[in-house]
Amino acid sequence: MFGKTVILTFDDAVSNHAQFVAPLLMELGFSATFFICEFPPDFATDKRQYMTWEQIRQLHELGFELGNHTLNHTGVTGMTEAAFAAEFDALERKLIENGIPRSRSFAYPDGPGSAHVHAALRARDVRFARIVEERPWRPAVDDSYMIPAYAVHGDGEAFHRALAAGGSEAVPVLVYHGIPDHAHPWVDTAPEKFAEEMRFLASEGYRALSFSDFADSAFL
Repeated sequence: MFGKTVILTFDDAVSNHAQFVAPLLMELGFSATFFICEFPPDFATDKRQYMTWEQIRQLHELGFELGNHTLNHTGVTGMTEAAFAAEFDALERKLIENGIPRSRSFAYPDGPGSAHVHAALRARDVRFARIVEERPWRPAVDDSYMIPAYAVHGDGEAFHRALAAGGSEAVPVLVYHGIPDHAHPWVDTAPEKFAEEMRFLASEGYRALSFSDFADSAFL
């Protein structure tokens, strides 16, 4: 059913998402979901690491999906539902203030998800929520608010494990951070490695989609 399909996601509003990632994806005819937050404490001042809101808006104008990653990249497992709603809504206000539609996809900061925030996501018409867990997404059976994804930064081994796990009923969801990531080297991907991986997808005939593309496709 799904064939050679992957979903590309990028976390934390890193500056090279606008400067390097988006142009390469457009060249290859790929889409992606960029999960936005104002990563503390340096989002406002460190523009070597983080995008400006103008750059974030330009990603939307180029046709990429922008998703919610909470305003302050706050992990949800220890939060009350009310605190989570405040964090989620604060990022939504930033999107709207910058001429960007409300998000319909969410990524849990730091990776773990929690069912106690699902009601808040549902009330906000969120369609998909992504965790980090090394297994492919099986849309027919997985909870759409606990979509697993592979963290594929580094040397490329996880990237190829993810692709090998895809198939007729399973879709690999890939998570990248900075390319490179100056502030968080443990999630760094070298630009040349990222370009190699994207060109591999193209050469092998993969469709690289955002969550919104997937929702709008004939798959669902």
